[in-house]
Amino acid sequence: MKKHPVRALLVNAALVALAFGLLGLVIWKNRGQIHEIFGRKLDLRLIALAFAVYFTSLSLTFLRWYWLVRVIEPTFKLRHATLLGYIGNVFNLVIPGAVGGDLIKAAYLIRMRINKTQAIASMVLDRILGLLGLFLLAGVAGVVAWPMATVEVRRLVVIAWVLFAAGALGLTAVFTQALTRRFPGLLSGHGRISMILNELRAMSTTYRSRIGGILGALLYSAGCHSLFVTAFYMVSRALFPTHLPSLGPHFLMVPLILFTTAVPLPFGALGLTEEVSDQLFKLIDHPGGALAMIGFRVLMYAGALVSACVYLANFAQVRGLTDTAEHLEEELIEGDLEPSGSDLQDDALPVQPRADQP
Repeated sequence: MKKHPVRALLVNAALVALAFGLLGLVIWKNRGQIHEIFGRKLDLRLIALAFAVYFTSLSLTFLRWYWLVRVIEPTFKLRHATLLGYIGNVFNLVIPGAVGGDLIKAAYLIRMRINKTQAIASMVLDRILGLLGLFLLAGVAGVVAWPMATVEVRRLVVIAWVLFAAGALGLTAVFTQALTRRFPGLLSGHGRISMILNELRAMSTTYRSRIGGILGALLYSAGCHSLFVTAFYMVSRALFPTHLPSLGPHFLMVPLILFTTAVPLPFGALGLTEEVSDQLFKLIDHPGGALAMIGFRVLMYAGALVSACVYLANFAQVRGLTDTAEHLEEELIEGDLEPSGSDLQDDALPVQPRADQP
C-alpha cells in the first residue's frame, strides 16, 4: 500500500504538533529555572568548545558507515560518505515528514548500482552498531560506578546490559542465519517479513566474514558516543556551574537519553527526550536534566545548520537522491523490495561505477 499524500501530511502535522507540545510542557515546567539561567552570564567559550567536540564526534560517526560500505563497494570515497552523512543529518533532524537520512544514503548506493538489499543492509548494520555502542558505553560506565550507585541507578545499569545483550544475541542470530536456515520458506514471497529476512540474510552474507571489523566498529561507535557525552557534560557545566554531578555519571545517563532520539518523532524526538533526561538525571541529583538536554539539542541543531549549508550547496545533485529515496521508501512500505537498482536514473553526484561494471 503506497503512502497517501494527504494522510501522510496529517500524520506528520500531528507528530510535529505533539513534539512541540511536549517541548512546550517541558519549558513551562522549568520556566523558573530557565529565567534564572538567562539572568546570569553564560560561559560562551565552554559552549563553543562543547559544539566543537559535538561536531567532531558527528563527523567521525560517518567513518563507521564508510567502512561498512567499503566492504561491499571498494570504490566508495570518504568524501562522499562525509557529504552524505551531513545531508542525512539534515533529513533526520530538520525536515519533518521527509524521507529519513538513512534512505538518502541508501539511495546513493543504489545509484552506484549496488544491490538494494546490500545497500539497506549497510544502513541497518550501521544503525544497530550505533545503538549497541550506546548501551555498551552506558553499561561499562555503570560497572565503574556500581559501588557508589543507588538502587535505582543500578537498575539502569542492569537494563543497559540487558539491552546490549539482547542486541548482541540478535546480531549473532542474524550472522548465523539461525532462523532462515531452519525455516527457509520464510525467504520466499513478497511480504514484509520475507523482505526483512532477505535484507538480514544479505547483511549476514556480506559481513559475517568481517566479525573482527564489526567488533572494531562497535568499539569505535562507543568511542564516538563518549565524545557526545563529553559535549553534553560541557554544555551542562555552562548552564549549571555549581552542583553538577561529575562526568562519570553522565557516561551512564546520557547514552540512555540519546537512545530515545531514535523514537520516530520529528526533530530527533523533540520534547520526549527532554522529559526522559529530566527523569533520569533526577536519579543522580542533577540540577536540571531537561534543560541540559535542551542545551545539548542546541548543539545538535547548530550541527544541523552546518549540515544544511552542505545540503544547499549540493541541492541540485541531492534532489535526485530524494526522489530515489522516496521510491525506496514506498518499496519498503509495500514489502516488495526489488534487489536491482537498474530501474533508477543515473545520479548527478560524481560516483564511481562498480568494479564489475564495464
